Amino acid sequence: MNKFPRSAYVHIPFCHRRCFYCDFAVIPLGNKVETLQGYGSKTVKEYLHFLYKEILSIKHKTSLSTIYVGGGTPSILDPQQIKQLIDLFKENYGVDYGAEITMEVDPASFNLDDLHGFINAGINRFSLGVQSFNNKILQKSGRRHLREDAEKSCSWLKKVYSSGLIKSWSLDLIQNLPLSGFREWKEDLKKAITFSPPHISIYDLNIENGTVFKKLANLGKLQLPSDEIAFRNSETTHLILKKSGYSRYEISNYCLPRHQSRHNRVYWSGLGWWSFGQGSTSSPWGQKLTRPRVSKEYKEWVIRQDKLSLDSSLNNINYVYQELDEKIMLGLRLKEGIDIYKFFEEQNWENKKSERNIIRLLSKWERFLESGLLVRKGNRFFLSDPKGMELSNQILISMFEWWDEIN
Repeated sequence: MNKFPRSAYVHIPFCHRRCFYCDFAVIPLGNKVETLQGYGSKTVKEYLHFLYKEILSIKHKTSLSTIYVGGGTPSILDPQQIKQLIDLFKENYGVDYGAEITMEVDPASFNLDDLHGFINAGINRFSLGVQSFNNKILQKSGRRHLREDAEKSCSWLKKVYSSGLIKSWSLDLIQNLPLSGFREWKEDLKKAITFSPPHISIYDLNIENGTVFKKLANLGKLQLPSDEIAFRNSETTHLILKKSGYSRYEISNYCLPRHQSRHNRVYWSGLGWWSFGQGSTSSPWGQKLTRPRVSKEYKEWVIRQDKLSLDSSLNNINYVYQELDEKIMLGLRLKEGIDIYKFFEEQNWENKKSERNIIRLLSKWERFLESGLLVRKGNRFFLSDPKGMELSNQILISMFEWWDEIN
């Protein structure tokens, strides 16, 4: 285990507007924002001041192998501001040769000149939030862009990737949005594949508290695909992407060979990472710390950290293992699964206790092993694809029940 985190996530909370399914810590600025000079620039510059202050506050800096600029909509920022951010890491942490530096971009929030500006700033991988190519679905979901914006953005990214200007790019879709029946979802998948993205993320729609979708659901006005159609959509995803050469290496992520997201694997593998910005969560040595979600409270928190020394989770370099249930949950998301006995050894339980707990867990999992949702090879357990990955919640719920019982 490396003593110091080698990955950093940076949260840029600004959006033009909040999508109907979004519960992230974001700051909607409207459609006419200009982040260097003009409407919204003061808000952006003030946030970046505190963000940079937080990034510089870390005392245990070491060279980074992955950086992920997420949001919000980071592509609202000007390329100059992205360059300042990447340069801050280069000058104060160091960035490895060959590091993966990802930035989320949103159709209709950048143009071709911006894209080349982001590349010149140091971005070598992009994650494009398309969500759907269907205008009616986009409108029902509160998205700002249209089909033509998504197609144009995909074409630009395909071109810069083919030219060798970036290492990779990802296309994000959301499964089971309102109006997204079997035919619509199939068309979305097929359209996505025409652009040959090296990486595709397929997220299931979750109805979160505080969102427009949650309010509509409470009023009985949110019409979503039936469970039967949702399952057919999932099966179609697996078949179409597999036939097109994509490997499912994590429950929600597919890629062509050598295009897994290195940064996201840090989370799933239980390694430590830095995180900076409003509402973001860091876990440098196993202990998690979430920053305030409200802008004013986040700025006050940064000032306190600067004056009164860092939170203990940020300056304690003694590694604290994640809770076993979280390690199992994250590990099972990956195609290769987990070595359950290795996880138990790391708990430092006495042999009898360890053996007793394994037996109890395996008894919970027996029906999933028999049905083929869960597969065992020696000491390694992994979800079958596609059924095990699609129905993983059943397996995880049984594991959490086991964890509650033994504790």
